[in-house]
Amino acid sequence: MENLIHNSLVIADSLFFWYFVVLNVFYLVLLAIAALAVSDYRNRMRVQRGVSVPEEYQKPFSILVPAYNEALQIVESVNALLALEYPEHEVIICNDGSTDGTLQLLIDAFELEKVNIQSPVPEYQKTIRGVYYSRKDYRLVVIDKANSGKAATLNVSESFSRYPYVCSIDADSLLSSDSMKQLMQEFVVAPMTVAAGGIIRLSNGSVIKDGRIVELKIPEATVERIQVVEYFRSFLFGRIGMERMNVLMIISGAFGVFRRDILHKVHGWMTSAIGEDMELVISMQRLIHDQKLKSRIGFAPYPVCWTQAPDSFKALGVQRDRWQRALVQSMFSNMGLFFNPRYGALGMLGFPYFFMFEMMGALVEFIGYPLIIISFILGYVNFPFLLLFLSISLVWGMCISTLSLVLAEQSFRRYSSPGSVRNLVIAAFFENFGYRQMHAYWRVKGMVKYIFKGRGEWGRIERRKY
Repeated sequence: MENLIHNSLVIADSLFFWYFVVLNVFYLVLLAIAALAVSDYRNRMRVQRGVSVPEEYQKPFSILVPAYNEALQIVESVNALLALEYPEHEVIICNDGSTDGTLQLLIDAFELEKVNIQSPVPEYQKTIRGVYYSRKDYRLVVIDKANSGKAATLNVSESFSRYPYVCSIDADSLLSSDSMKQLMQEFVVAPMTVAAGGIIRLSNGSVIKDGRIVELKIPEATVERIQVVEYFRSFLFGRIGMERMNVLMIISGAFGVFRRDILHKVHGWMTSAIGEDMELVISMQRLIHDQKLKSRIGFAPYPVCWTQAPDSFKALGVQRDRWQRALVQSMFSNMGLFFNPRYGALGMLGFPYFFMFEMMGALVEFIGYPLIIISFILGYVNFPFLLLFLSISLVWGMCISTLSLVLAEQSFRRYSSPGSVRNLVIAAFFENFGYRQMHAYWRVKGMVKYIFKGRGEWGRIERRKY
């Protein structure tokens, strides 16, 4: 019996070790691809700098903003969206049954007038309580509807849009004034593009005025700084690298543009999905491969959307629990992609990576660290193996986070304070030693919750005024 336990633990320890080796090698590959991609993108931007795109080539778009209890900043957000540097766009706010006076604030601030107009999609009309046009700015449309969730709210908003492209953003998000001009260039430079996303950065700690970042600062709280590091890594080498390999499976719901004809072919945002953003992109990828369309889903590292991140570990746990449930749902509902050569790199690389490392990684980390420490205490593994395992799984992870920070700052130079990068490197240390293990617990909890309880509640995180 003792030999069986010994052999089982040694095999398990070896599997965990090689799991982290493969994961971190893949991260390094993504980082290298991202570095080359960012260099190419910067060269392209240098060529385009000072060369304006003729207006006839600039694609008009509709901004869709689902709003639920956003009274704290909704007026500032709308003003900032209307002030974007772009020749032709509209803003469609859909009030999803707010109970905090969001609608009345919009009515007062923008002189809204109720009009007799219906959605072109009859089934959407059932929940709509009113449609308003602004007497101050003809580009603003406000829809009031009964509460039915973010995906349904986006679908209703899209049905009222006038333009061939729609941009979905969160109501608490802030766009840099030239972000849409940069992101929409993806559709001009590569006409086969059917969807594109930009960088999501955290506004926590920064100075904001009239819906714009006037001074970028890193937040004071460790929990917020750790998220800055996470977002750097996720968007810088995660999204960029995967886009270059044509296996991009998610465009953040906080900042993404979609071609409406393709959006209609996949029936819009799925109302039963926890993560409607990921499910939409996967559906688009499946459509592209199934119908052999000469299309691409892109990502641009320069257009920035600023968002508020949770400022407490409790709120962050709620968010990551929901994100994991969304990931598990998307993986389980799209298993037809798993190692399916019909879907090319998406089926053979992209989907397996998300399944084995993004979804199952939480369970591996949650079990792996304690198991190897127990094996060491019982004498089944020696100290050199323990040290090597921790170096591969934690120290290597910190090095990758640090390299991401350095690459981001060298490429974009967002922070003016010389101590900012140093403080973020310190945050990267705490991310790998302490936070990462807690994060694995939140994700495992979300996974278990989905398996035994299904979709579950959305989980509300309190907003803060800018």
